[in-house]
Amino acid sequence: MSAYKLETAPFDPRFPNQNVTRYCYQSYIDFHRCQKKRGENFAPCNYFQKVYKTMCPNAWVERWDDQRESGTFPGRI
Repeated sequence: MSAYKLETAPFDPRFPNQNVTRYCYQSYIDFHRCQKKRGENFAPCNYFQKVYKTMCPNAWVERWDDQRESGTFPGRI
């Protein structure tokens, strides 16, 4: 038996269509906003992290992380 439980991100009524680009981007922003406002150890923030890590391509996340570090990320966090 596998020790891992595979799950996908749950349905979000804000994003009813199959295109998950906005869902991915918004979850990334929500995670970092949550951490900024509540602190890195605030467990409910992990929901957003789980969603964006499931929905977003790794290349996007790496690029966004680089942009945040260099101060050029286009989103408001």
